[in-house]
Amino acid sequence: MKALLLMAFVFSLASCNTSIGVWRDTKASYNWTKNKIQESQGGGGQNYEYGAPVY
Repeated sequence: MKALLLMAFVFSLASCNTSIGVWRDTKASYNWTKNKIQESQGGGGQNYEYGAPVY
């Protein structure tokens, strides 16, 4: 029963722009959080270029 309700919910979102908006908001919040964490580490000696640690 739960799976059926979940499927109905997913299909109802897929038929409109709501799912696209949720994806964009989630992606933007992820990028914002990642940037804030990297800014707070600033001069801590951890300079990651291209998302990989430099040894």
